[in-house]
Amino acid sequence: MKTILLVDDSTIIRNIVKTALVGDYHMLEAENGQIGLDLANKQNIDLFLLDVNMPVMDGITLVKELRKQPKYSKIPIIMLTTESRDNKKSEGKEAGATGWIIKPVEPEKLIKVISKVI
Repeated sequence: MKTILLVDDSTIIRNIVKTALVGDYHMLEAENGQIGLDLANKQNIDLFLLDVNMPVMDGITLVKELRKQPKYSKIPIIMLTTESRDNKKSEGKEAGATGWIIKPVEPEKLIKVISKVI
């Protein structure tokens, strides 16, 4: 079973995403980028779902940190965020994000995107 790490400071978003994906994927979660990075260093992750705006370490910084690691240089990273400004999307893409989904997320759309990249 593929492992997805969901990093988002919103408990509600984490619960919605977990409910949509449970059973099909092994789900790990973290409430900020630093905890997410710590988990990624201890586990093998097949896909990352990251919020952009979080305390301690934001999603863009987390993408940069993950891409420095050989084991995560090609792993899909999907930004799952309310942030829709073009400059923020460009910043995410330059950091190494694979895709960008705007919240609120529709579970069917999320499942479809994940099945294409994992």
